[in-house]
Amino acid sequence: MGLLWNVEPPGRAGGYRGVLLQHLPLVFIAGLILLAAALLPLDRIPYTICTFLRLTGYPCPSCGLTRGFVAMAQGQWLAVLHTCPLAVLLYAATALVFAVNMAALLCGVRLTPGRWLRWRARAWVVFLCFFGLLILFNWLYRLALGLK
Repeated sequence: MGLLWNVEPPGRAGGYRGVLLQHLPLVFIAGLILLAAALLPLDRIPYTICTFLRLTGYPCPSCGLTRGFVAMAQGQWLAVLHTCPLAVLLYAATALVFAVNMAALLCGVRLTPGRWLRWRARAWVVFLCFFGLLILFNWLYRLALGLK
């Protein structure tokens, strides 16, 4: 039993069809996000669609993430780290989800969570609270810098 991932050969649990059903949706979603960020020109985002920003004049907690993803895909890591640090973490997580699931597809194996990735309900609550704090700190950081 692995710590992070358990690898099941395709002969078990539905063959390669089971591998496709488990990993292809995550490859598709993460790949689409990464591809859109890579293809969207940063200078072509002249307007904001954030209703919170339009109504209040202040950025919402997720403002800057789209620009951050696009800048990350174009190699402007330091600029993103300065303007929206949470975008760096989320971009890296998206790339990791894509890479792990693509590797599973290419190798034809099913990956199931190992001991360290099987969380009980309490661990999920702690994780979500921690992630909520990250969003809050990122938002306060952006407000302190005066970014919109």
